[in-house]
Amino acid sequence: MPQRRTRVLAVASAAVVALAVLGTQSGAEAGGRGGHGPKPVPRPTKVVVIVVDALSKEIVQKYDMRHVEALMKEGVDSPRSYLGHTGSVTVVTHNVITTGAQPKHMGWTTEGYRDVAGLLGAPGGLYLTSNFGLAQMAPLQQAAGYPHLSDYLDDTGKVFTVSPKGYAAYGLSGPGSANTSTITFGSGPTCGNPDGTTTRYRQPTGVNVPAYFSTACGSRWLVRRDTIYDTGQFPAQLYPATDNRYVVGHDPAQQGGDVWATDAALEIMKQEGDGWSGLFVSLPGVDKAAHMWGGVNDPEAATPGYDPMTHMKYATATADAQVGRIMQALEDSGQLDDTLVVLTADHGSVAADEGHFHGDVQPENDYGYYNWYYGAPVNDVPYQRPQDALLPLIEGTDDGTGATNVGFSYSDSSLNVWLKDQSAGAVSSAAAIMEDLPDVTAVWKRHGDHYDRVTPVRWDRMSSWGERIWFAAKAQELVDTQAADYGPDLVATLPDDTTYSVLGDHGGIQRAAQQVPIVFAGAGLSSQDLRGEVRSVDIMPTILRAMGIRATHPMDGVAYELPARKRGHR
Repeated sequence: MPQRRTRVLAVASAAVVALAVLGTQSGAEAGGRGGHGPKPVPRPTKVVVIVVDALSKEIVQKYDMRHVEALMKEGVDSPRSYLGHTGSVTVVTHNVITTGAQPKHMGWTTEGYRDVAGLLGAPGGLYLTSNFGLAQMAPLQQAAGYPHLSDYLDDTGKVFTVSPKGYAAYGLSGPGSANTSTITFGSGPTCGNPDGTTTRYRQPTGVNVPAYFSTACGSRWLVRRDTIYDTGQFPAQLYPATDNRYVVGHDPAQQGGDVWATDAALEIMKQEGDGWSGLFVSLPGVDKAAHMWGGVNDPEAATPGYDPMTHMKYATATADAQVGRIMQALEDSGQLDDTLVVLTADHGSVAADEGHFHGDVQPENDYGYYNWYYGAPVNDVPYQRPQDALLPLIEGTDDGTGATNVGFSYSDSSLNVWLKDQSAGAVSSAAAIMEDLPDVTAVWKRHGDHYDRVTPVRWDRMSSWGERIWFAAKAQELVDTQAADYGPDLVATLPDDTTYSVLGDHGGIQRAAQQVPIVFAGAGLSSQDLRGEVRSVDIMPTILRAMGIRATHPMDGVAYELPARKRGHR
């Protein structure tokens, strides 16, 4: 979602260390290494991380993303990979990828945050994390105490992060150093046109933005503002594209979204030559289309006033082409064999079926925000128009004075609630109400470093044995990754086909939200798959292992050994 108006990472326990050892052995075995395996090739000195926002394996398959599929086939794929945490949202996973820290150890867990330690203001304040810029995110990252991938790479070359989403960019890059650049979008100039009219633009902003990203009128790096696409059409009116930040737009000279991000990445490669060691790129187009049109349920050409640019078919083709462009640029520059490429996503996309969408539909263009949020976060406007499905919780926790006990709630494909009164009785009372909300499969109460399930599981609300098996295997693990004092007091899980916000969403434990690609390529790697259940939190330690970099801080992830191809084979 776009921007609107102390804790230390625990030292790994013996159990986690044992798991890491087993995972490493499994990864080595999967790579065919050992006494009779191929000889190792030189370790890469560069890494490129490509995050395609909202790209589930389901979307890759349905929309035939040939460059992504080629990378899966020719690189080191992980067919059993999954996200491995909640909230399964952009503002969380970008930080997980480049730290190896689970949300409960990284400073925030989803789009809501309780400032327990007073890092941003008065202790106890409730915040909306997708409004965070560097000034809000950096104190949480620094208090948690972990290094980012950029901190390991900036001794050997410059590190660049490019993302049209600010909070995605600052999650990937971390607080950074003098050798780290973060390039995102900010407010730009109003420029005159030959016909006497004017146009408002967004421009590159961030940290240590190179001078070759010009902000002058006419620059390729400006993109249009105040252009609303598909407004008034259901379901896009819940969360319309309001400018060319996330979509490409119709001006071929100043394209936005995924093309802008990729053009910027290629410009960095061109300008910096061999002087870079890390390049992190986030592509937001698929996410925007999925939120607007319901993900894989996108009606496409059946939509009145059809503008293909904002729909899933166009967005997936565009993202796929950018992956191909980045790989081709590395090949053309001769840097591919020295560069480890990681392709992944920050979450998938849950498509709500008819009868399982519990958001309200209002004429206001931004009503999706009121479905997502309830409360008065310190860093945004109040959200006081809850959807009907959530009203029993808001009204049922009234203490008799007319005030609800819900301090903040974030609702997408799960329900996350921060209470004002956190006493045992108040929490239990709210949990009992949440149990009866539409389509809730279970309610979980935070208890120290884990969540206790406090209601029976509603297996009857799950539509298939596959969904039930996934819930039994993964629900507890995934919910527990949010178990921090700054995380929600209560979490309610929802079925595979259910959202409370927009028709295509994220956030929960569903397979569509969790089953994302994690692929390693370049760097002389073979095309042999990893057999383990690789998670987002495993990406960082695996990168460090592949590059021969010793970790200076414990991580929650497992370091997999990536299989190298035989010398002389391509």
